[in-house]
Amino acid sequence: MKLEGKRILLVGASSDLAVSLNDMLYKSDNLVGLHYNINEKSLLKYGEGKKLKKFQKDLNSSSACFQLVDDFVSWSGGIDCLIQLSGDIKNPVYWENLTEEEWSYDLSVNLIMPFFLAQRAVLHMKNNGGRILLTSTASASHGGGSVSLAYGVAKAGIECMIKGMARDCAKHNILVNAIAPGFFLTKFHTEKIKRTQEQLQERINLIPLKRAGTTVEFAGTVMYLLSESASYITGQVIAISGGDWL
Repeated sequence: MKLEGKRILLVGASSDLAVSLNDMLYKSDNLVGLHYNINEKSLLKYGEGKKLKKFQKDLNSSSACFQLVDDFVSWSGGIDCLIQLSGDIKNPVYWENLTEEEWSYDLSVNLIMPFFLAQRAVLHMKNNGGRILLTSTASASHGGGSVSLAYGVAKAGIECMIKGMARDCAKHNILVNAIAPGFFLTKFHTEKIKRTQEQLQERINLIPLKRAGTTVEFAGTVMYLLSESASYITGQVIAISGGDWL
């Protein structure tokens, strides 16, 4: 599972799920780009140098996605791995109350922008191969959540997208997969939808392993999928869910 000598762009490095992954990449022998939009504070402990650079970009258009990838390539000399953890939900309300603006926003952030990030990365990877790892969610094939339906629809789109890309990019030795996290104790649950401790425990009780996932487990799976040990895996959605929905 050793990963070294790679040029890795992590999009959404300021997300809660990226905490342990940032640490692993920071300590690794790779050229690493950490992207953020607003929350630079979470990345302050990572000093920039020859092997690490931070990139601030609001990914609100295809051109912004292209620019981020191109800026990373200009700094690193190429791109071997693209990891996309960026995402958001405009307003976590019951789907009957979703507005057109909220629906469009959720699909744009969670499906459309990841597509253009991957599209641009493929352009740079065609000569030397590479890895693209996008983010789905373990609930995508189970109807999503009642207060996050547009998000679930977007992630179902990601799962379709990575299969099509994997099929067409195999001839360039570009592997395209998705990682599908289940329940992790992130700020989405504790701050955005403000679940109580009782509600959180009720959710955890539905998981066969009876616990939330950890960022170390998440990071370990990502690092494996980028390693040579996973060089025969493409077009797959890897769930990290503790057995949810079994």
